[in-house]
Amino acid sequence: MGRVALYACLILGFLVADSADARIFGRRRSTGSSYGSVPAGCSNATAQGVAEACAKIGGLRHMGGHAGMYEGLGMSSSKQAAYNNCCYANSGMKTVDVGYAQTKSGMWVCCRRYR
Repeated sequence: MGRVALYACLILGFLVADSADARIFGRRRSTGSSYGSVPAGCSNATAQGVAEACAKIGGLRHMGGHAGMYEGLGMSSSKQAAYNNCCYANSGMKTVDVGYAQTKSGMWVCCRRYR
């Protein structure tokens, strides 16, 4: 009887935790969007705008606004290293727009848009 009660408690615990948070074993609920919102006073119309927005929030986040293009973000202690760290940097695609901004902590953010 003790084992049955233990197993029942464990199963119930997993079900309650799963419905309350949906983060058991690292899973997260989907918000339906793969992009973050654009911070107030920033724009996602250009790579420079996205770089400034990322610098403002202190991290990298894709914000949309670039139909028909790929976007790569990178961050480092120098402009050149941030440029080289961007996603798709070695893909062979042509960079058509680039922007840089510096965070409060001094890190450089680079946004590159490709075709």
